[in-house]
Amino acid sequence: MKYLICFLLILAFAGCKTKFTQFFIDYTAQASIPSSSPIDVPFDVYTPEQTTNSSYEFEVNDTRKDKIEKITLEDLRISITSPQGEDFSFLKDMSVYISSDGLPEKIIAYKYDIQNSIGDVLDCDETNEDLQAYVKADKFTIRLETVTDEIITNEIDVDIYTNFFVDAKLVK
Repeated sequence: MKYLICFLLILAFAGCKTKFTQFFIDYTAQASIPSSSPIDVPFDVYTPEQTTNSSYEFEVNDTRKDKIEKITLEDLRISITSPQGEDFSFLKDMSVYISSDGLPEKIIAYKYDIQNSIGDVLDCDETNEDLQAYVKADKFTIRLETVTDEIITNEIDVDIYTNFFVDAKLVK
């Protein structure tokens, strides 16, 4: 009998806890790195504004903007789409920033001392910042600050893949 009462008490208290959900939101943007970019001088590459569609993503996962606890960047990968056969050996350093209307620009990822053997995919190191204000916004922009150590003879098109981890309370 004592075990039955303990079990019922555990069930009662467990039912009172707030329930959480965790999910991922992916975005992909395109940008072009211009040819004849300066060597050892930082220059910027911007993506077009990215529509977040976050309200829909939150709804599909049984939550709302006001229930979000934290959003962090889990993965940021930059891939060369053209010209074919190009690689990131021309890069020395790269910093990636996010911005949105009414919010300060914030660094979200980086890669420093890039090796010449890097290939055509660059996996950046994430900063682990809370980015919920940016992802909850209607739109955001990604800016690449790059430093090259070689002359770029052709414009290079890239895809920028971002994967955000969302931790939120469920809508009751």
